[in-house]
Amino acid sequence: MKKIIVAGAGHGGLTAAFLLAENGYDVTVMEAKRRNELGHDWHDCVWMPDFKRLGLKADDEKFVLPFFSYTYHNPAETVAITVENNHLDNLRMMDRKYLYDVLTERCRKSGVKFEFGKKITGAVTQGNKVCGVHTAKKEYLCDLVIDAAGIDSPVRRSLPAKSGVQNEIDPGKVIYTYRAYYENRLHKPAPDSQNIYFFHCGRAGMDWLVTEKDFVDILVGSFEPLTDEAISEAVADFSRIYSHTGEKIIRGGTVNRIPIGSAIPKFVWNGYAAIGDSCSMPEPMSGSGINRALCAGEILAETVTAAGDGELTEKTLWKYENDYLKKHGENSYSDSILREFLASLTAEELDYFFEHKILTEAEIGGASIKFTSPVQMLQKIASFVPKAYLLPRITEALRKLAAAEKVKQLLPEEFSRNAYAYWLRYYNQM
Repeated sequence: MKKIIVAGAGHGGLTAAFLLAENGYDVTVMEAKRRNELGHDWHDCVWMPDFKRLGLKADDEKFVLPFFSYTYHNPAETVAITVENNHLDNLRMMDRKYLYDVLTERCRKSGVKFEFGKKITGAVTQGNKVCGVHTAKKEYLCDLVIDAAGIDSPVRRSLPAKSGVQNEIDPGKVIYTYRAYYENRLHKPAPDSQNIYFFHCGRAGMDWLVTEKDFVDILVGSFEPLTDEAISEAVADFSRIYSHTGEKIIRGGTVNRIPIGSAIPKFVWNGYAAIGDSCSMPEPMSGSGINRALCAGEILAETVTAAGDGELTEKTLWKYENDYLKKHGENSYSDSILREFLASLTAEELDYFFEHKILTEAEIGGASIKFTSPVQMLQKIASFVPKAYLLPRITEALRKLAAAEKVKQLLPEEFSRNAYAYWLRYYNQM
């Protein structure tokens, strides 16, 4: 029986854990935190069909709230674009701690073992493979390490260069977020209850305010590290606009780093597979990563199970990366490129796009900031914007989008060093 260690209790790692345990594998989850410390103290958007397909029951109305459409505001707050969502029946805002209750309980029923309070310091490598993990006191050996330890994973960071796995997540593809729930003085939802602001208080980034019956959900997002002053300014301005926002914090109040780029180019090696934030799987525009992690866990479990008694090499595990990118990751390339372009804009330029209807509901789609066609949007900008100095940036973004299409076409079905190196050349041009 193959022994598998899941390093960190990430959503994708837990999903792979219970599916593999149900297929007869010896699975242990090693997590630095205590059980009651798991999960951010807030709600996040989830796509419920994924839960149903995985046989997960998450229907407690106390922890699973309805999802509503978003309204987007330009920096000058002169234009508001409301995007209706056509999939509201399948979307929910789920309490992250409740989600962990659901996942860990399924793991326990499936025979997964947990070791909380075990801080992993790196990978145990032998020759050309990972064969376990280190803690401060001991090393634990296994046939496969599933890296679900997050954006700062000590496992990924410790891998040798010959693995081809990128040790660090690109700092330019990270967003800093503060999120807290404040008391709702009215104790009832307000009109247009989900509002997103670009360049709120003149800061490059994206903030939101969502009103629920018992709380006001405030997120402050920045492309640069957040200061206490920036957070206080954003919260004070929201309190001015939405007078029902109270001063008391009910829950949350922490700052986190979230990856918002496309997945790192290689996230498997001999005896190693990364998942979720460990290899940057969230949606580039919103940072939402729960469902992608759940789906990745499912694909990884299928790949490992299909390998049977065979060794879990990078060639074997490449099927996991290939299938994930084709099913969920390839759209991230174009979204990530467009996000980088939008992040390069000034507040005045973004105001121009809103006020001259270059950016409208037709360009924004779905449950998050996801543009329906990055290429068409950039071509529209190039046609309507009279500022010539923007054209080089637009041209460069279009060039990267063309490279992204090549990356999709050339993704190797089976892993070989030569095929991967050829594909990587185009990946690095994005």
